[in-house]
Amino acid sequence: MYCNSFSRGAAALVLLAGLLTACGGGGGSGSTPTPIPIPTPTADNVLSVLVDVGPSSSGYNVNRLYATVTVCQPGSRTLCQTIDHVLLDTGSTGLRLLSSLVPSALNLTRLTGSAGFPLLSCVQFVDNTYAWGPVVSADIVLGGKTAASVPIQIIADPAFGSPAAACSIGATPMTTAQALGANGILGIGLFKEDCGADCTATSHNGSYFTCTDASCRRTVGATVSPAKQLKNPVPLFAQDNNGILIDLPAVAAAGASSLNGSLIFGIGTQSNNQITSGRLLSTNALGDFNTELLGKSYTTSFLDTGSNGLYFDSAAITSCADSSVGFYCPASLTLLSATLVGANAARSMVSFAIDNATALFADSSKVVLPTLAGPLGDATSFDWGLPFFYGRRVFIGIEGQSSSLGTGPLYAF
Repeated sequence: MYCNSFSRGAAALVLLAGLLTACGGGGGSGSTPTPIPIPTPTADNVLSVLVDVGPSSSGYNVNRLYATVTVCQPGSRTLCQTIDHVLLDTGSTGLRLLSSLVPSALNLTRLTGSAGFPLLSCVQFVDNTYAWGPVVSADIVLGGKTAASVPIQIIADPAFGSPAAACSIGATPMTTAQALGANGILGIGLFKEDCGADCTATSHNGSYFTCTDASCRRTVGATVSPAKQLKNPVPLFAQDNNGILIDLPAVAAAGASSLNGSLIFGIGTQSNNQITSGRLLSTNALGDFNTELLGKSYTTSFLDTGSNGLYFDSAAITSCADSSVGFYCPASLTLLSATLVGANAARSMVSFAIDNATALFADSSKVVLPTLAGPLGDATSFDWGLPFFYGRRVFIGIEGQSSSLGTGPLYAF
């Protein structure tokens, strides 16, 4: 099985799940956190990222962009745990980590609902899977940057093993790194919170729940203030907090075995995050722009590092009918050109190529596949996944944050 589209943004509250499983991990909830000197890169606003095979013994993962994240007990720099191979996802908001990798000795405070009982988060995936777990408070350390006392989700905490029916009905839980395809998800896209005003207005939001008693034998939907929702940590930094820059090298069409790049915090705040040329595309309130391709208009288009291919529906491209179902299998390398149109009416032409997924997957030594694409199952949407980012410097301006590019949400590349 191969990884398909994984994530989608804050306003939609639904992530697109991967077909690729098999990502292992280590650690356990009962282990002791390791005191660490938290490393600071050459520039304090840079975090190294990579595309590789994934966590140890995890199988074949393709086009997965991973980062290393440190979480600490709020205010501490010794009660910390560093977790590698966390999926960097610009299509969602908030940090979500597997319980098995977060030691109980960190003693992270559980957040509560209005009645004082634990607050729980549900994330539903379109491949009929879901992630469930409590919301806790932690300091998040990314390279040389720290976001203090941030709500995060602990996935598959055994103390909350009975998910709400509205979250789990007819679906499969994502409780391990092998199933999730990573050791967690770091959502740092266009938005500040994962649910925003929708979750403050109604308890039937599908994203947040709370227990009805101390033993949590039953759960109900819960309204949640923005202060307790999962958050994009970047706006919480003291500096370099108005957006991000993802800088990845170009990759030959044949693919590569690995790739190293940088996640740079801030836009126009330091010498390493200046934009000297490129096109600015603002988005609508939902984080979408328009894509024009082959005579069609995809009005719900977005950039998403959490998706491992380019996903859009087209009858002009042959879909795979074998073990690579869910991807495109053209007879030969297919060259295409699309025009991206922002809410600001700016237009940018993007050239890309699609190759036969079965042929690409035949060489399992290559996990960086810039020509991987597939159908999305939505005629109006275009998911510009990780291959879009290869060979580009892509700026993402966060909603309400001002920079030299303007006020987000916006993209520039």
